[in-house]
Amino acid sequence: MLGAPSITLALFLALALLGNPVDSTESVDPPPCKAGRECFNYTLVCRGSGYEGRRYPPSSWVGTRVQDGSKYVAAAFKSFWRLFRYIHLGKNDRKATIPMTSPVLARVEEADGAFEVYFMVPEAFRDDPPKPTEETVFLTTFPELETYARFFGGWMTDDVHESQLLALDEALRRDQRATKPGVHYVAGYNSPFELFNRRNEVWRLAEGELACPSVPQEAPQEE
Repeated sequence: MLGAPSITLALFLALALLGNPVDSTESVDPPPCKAGRECFNYTLVCRGSGYEGRRYPPSSWVGTRVQDGSKYVAAAFKSFWRLFRYIHLGKNDRKATIPMTSPVLARVEEADGAFEVYFMVPEAFRDDPPKPTEETVFLTTFPELETYARFFGGWMTDDVHESQLLALDEALRRDQRATKPGVHYVAGYNSPFELFNRRNEVWRLAEGELACPSVPQEAPQEE
């Protein structure tokens, strides 16, 4: 008989693979984080057509690496449970329960298909986070990040991941925005049980000045 984590994973897989009535490529703008959940907040620098320019402060994370040829969804599932054990099942040197934060962030290395998936360390633990007790889990810090981000709704399948990243890249090429090659990020803000108002993002790191061309304003309609 399946245990609770296995049942949850099976449901997560089924939902991701089958989707739901919400169009997974629909551009929506639900709040980035649910009330009561600590979020990786940013400064909005600019808005382009199809993306935003953002500046994130230095931050602390717990992460894990998957480099076995998996695509994004399979790697994310595997990574999620490693990190879940760290924050909720006491797989750390204090056996501490640590609040979940948003988003779940994945760093994708495009040359070799490796993924690193991260949970942000909450503010209460940031100065002295519990050390992981599983070898596959590690603590790390990020410097300030300047990103171009594209957000969208629905479920993050492998096809959606690829199509949304392509859409971001096309918009950045059109606007001649330079980005760091060979790596991108995927951010997810919802649990698998949240069927509606889902928010996902793909990011590229800015190379050089973070800026967006002005988005033309619609002309006022004549009465």
